Amino acid sequence: MEPHDLLPKRVANYIHDIGVRSLDHLAEHFEAPAPPATPEGENATAPLPANAIQTLVQHWKEMSPEDKELFVEHVSASVMEVIVVSATLPLGLKAGKKTVKVARKVIRKQVKKVRKAAKPPKPPKAAKKDDGKKKKKK
Repeated sequence: MEPHDLLPKRVANYIHDIGVRSLDHLAEHFEAPAPPATPEGENATAPLPANAIQTLVQHWKEMSPEDKELFVEHVSASVMEVIVVSATLPLGLKAGKKTVKVARKVIRKQVKKVRKAAKPPKPPKAAKKDDGKKKKKK
């Protein structure tokens, strides 16, 4: 099922349009921070590592309109999935606690099975021969 089918069409279109406008606005108004002063003797032409926003803005400016639409389509699909999943979560604190408790129990059982399977098997104990004689104390 497509994420667009999970939400009303107006909401899906709104999320898509806001995504395009937001990224356009960010690209127009984003200013890269000034590079810090380099001490003497160091290579002043070495490029600074870009952060995620700088990289996003740079790629957004270089994209064609079709690529921008495709990118926003993927991002908006993810946003819609998050909205739908959050809407299906149990409502109320009591129901949420109960869900967490059940999930913990399942996880504990799985961890116990994995640990048990990971342990090497114990070698069988050799049977002691009992000749009926008692050991002498020295």
